[in-house]
Amino acid sequence: MDCSIFCRTKLRFSNAFFLLLIISSVTCLHVVFGTANEFDYGVHCNSVVHESKPADEEFNITPFPGRQNGYYSGGDKVLNNPPSRFYSPPESRTLLFETHHVFTTHADDVFMVEGNLIFQTWFSYEQNISSRSSFISSSSNSSNRGTLDFNFRGFWSRITGKLCMVGKGYVYSKEGKLLHLAAVLKINNLKNSSTIRTLVTGTMDSLNSVDDPNYFEQISLLMFPQVNYTYTMVSKQFSEGCSEGTNVQQELSLRLSRTRTICDMFLGGGNAFELQYIGSCKSSKSCNPFGDSIGYLPSLMSLSMIQCSNDRLSLRFLIEFRTNSYRGYYGSPNISTSLIGEGSWDEKKNRLCIVACRIYDASSSLEKSHVGDCTTRLSLRFPAILSIRNTSTIVGEIWSVKPRNESGFFDRVQFRYGGRIQLQGLKYEYMQMDKVKKSCPMKNPRNSSNRGQYPYGYSPDMQFRLWVIERSEGIMGWGSLDPLAVGDQQYQRFPFLLPSSSSKPNNSGVESDSNSGLLNISYKISITLSSSKLDGGLNPVNDSSNESLRTKIQISAEGVYDIATGSLCMVGCRHLRSGDKSFSSDSMDCEILVKISFPPLNLDMRSKIKGSIQSMREKTDPLFFKPLQFSGRSYYRSRIMEPIVINHFETRSIWRRGFDLIMGQIIFQLLGTLLLLCQLYCSRYNNTVPTTLRQSIFPSEEIPLIGDR
Repeated sequence: MDCSIFCRTKLRFSNAFFLLLIISSVTCLHVVFGTANEFDYGVHCNSVVHESKPADEEFNITPFPGRQNGYYSGGDKVLNNPPSRFYSPPESRTLLFETHHVFTTHADDVFMVEGNLIFQTWFSYEQNISSRSSFISSSSNSSNRGTLDFNFRGFWSRITGKLCMVGKGYVYSKEGKLLHLAAVLKINNLKNSSTIRTLVTGTMDSLNSVDDPNYFEQISLLMFPQVNYTYTMVSKQFSEGCSEGTNVQQELSLRLSRTRTICDMFLGGGNAFELQYIGSCKSSKSCNPFGDSIGYLPSLMSLSMIQCSNDRLSLRFLIEFRTNSYRGYYGSPNISTSLIGEGSWDEKKNRLCIVACRIYDASSSLEKSHVGDCTTRLSLRFPAILSIRNTSTIVGEIWSVKPRNESGFFDRVQFRYGGRIQLQGLKYEYMQMDKVKKSCPMKNPRNSSNRGQYPYGYSPDMQFRLWVIERSEGIMGWGSLDPLAVGDQQYQRFPFLLPSSSSKPNNSGVESDSNSGLLNISYKISITLSSSKLDGGLNPVNDSSNESLRTKIQISAEGVYDIATGSLCMVGCRHLRSGDKSFSSDSMDCEILVKISFPPLNLDMRSKIKGSIQSMREKTDPLFFKPLQFSGRSYYRSRIMEPIVINHFETRSIWRRGFDLIMGQIIFQLLGTLLLLCQLYCSRYNNTVPTTLRQSIFPSEEIPLIGDR
């Protein structure tokens, strides 16, 4: 064993232990001496809610649920990180209010409230909500200061709906100095019941003077109430179903079961829908829910569920519009260009009907926000049949019920969801198999001895990423290929979820035959290419400026996979776009040939998948493009390729990591014991232990990420 490695590791942990010991001691002293000085509630809050002596009885009704999410703006000195390389903070950001205790007092309908207000500003978490991929970007800049957590205590009046609290927190400045912050929090509209027009708003102000280094600018807050919410809009508007919505035959949409309700379909955060405009949408005003108030025509809309009803048939949404698919996880939508909506599931027609309202005056200060103009309608459904022209698992439309000549009216806009949803009964119908027979002639049947050497239809190796897309000019981009269906059944992400019925497609020109080794298969292809290297056929329609550095191309394809040879041949349809906007689904180029060769399973894990995408049009056709060659590797192989070869250096690295892990556990157990003693001592000064300290001592009590539901 290399003694130098052991000595260096031991020295490193010794230094780390004493550093942690010093930090914990400073933290303990800060808690002890910081909690001893309470701010005068009466001076700052008696004019809002008069202070009253608390009783010992804890109240079982709270102004908030246990954890209430919301948004904030302002407070740049302590909250606004400068833009990183990948991410610029939006105008409003997210917060979390944790209610710890609510006590009755000697005054009727006045209650003492204790809780934490948490602002998360640690890092920029970017999420592509179209593809559900994500990455974390952090910066070494000292302005990335972590979570700002305020401990508050105050009083709530159930009659007036007002809450006033005083408290404190600390954060590091841009220069790395520790700031001790004192604040007063004032919140309105915290009442026993609420509707779609009720917004909880408020402010948080510094208790320090303007020239004090601990001073910060006013922070405004906005929250959507969740206590005793009443679904008034959907009960009135949709008693007879979606008014003025496009009628679709009931059998063309999937039903939802009692075990998987409409609320279950929207769990897990935002869902991005691509907006598809009709030909009459010539300006941002004619098809824009916000008219002239924003200077762009949105290309994406997302629905983020706020709350679900007890019967799980109605739900509330925050509906956001934007021009790109990336958003910061801790960056909220721009409230001034978002809608608040109520939805109800129509079991007769298998669709969700939504009434949506505008949120006004949120751009100047969130405290001034109010709801009005509830004339926007949405409906969405889950198609029962997918095809090469319709690969979306959710489709819908948004429209205005205003008269056409009235201000604020906009034309009907369709939207589609490109993500994967597993629903019972979903089928795929092949439409291009005659063209596949002509473009992909079948060779003589292979010897059965080759069977099993290549991935089977539902293998995880069938899903792969394109690492390189190139021509003779060089590398052009990257992408991914995701199976949509095998036979007439939706492709399952996991191989053990095989369909119970046969995979024989309906009305196909080439039948799936497991005995001959031929399978009908459908794919969704997403590629990103350098705009500077595109020829005419791949450029967005009516857009020759190439101002964007990259162009995204979506292709749906279907064809035949030969299990005996690992060859896949498909006809593809490319979705045509005008600039960065998507128009009718009929705007498609279906003269594309896709060929793929899978490597044998018994070859080295580093073997690549190779293929090509080429146009079948004449060279003089404006949609013709030069062939694209690509290579890639399946997601499955990419995950298990790393441990194939471990040399002597890697073995020593693994040993060091194991030793570091053991020593780290010992150190943090000692640190936990020290903090526990600190907590017991501090409890004499304050009944409520700060959330950050409680998490250090009891790591099993998880505090959810901002935005989790």
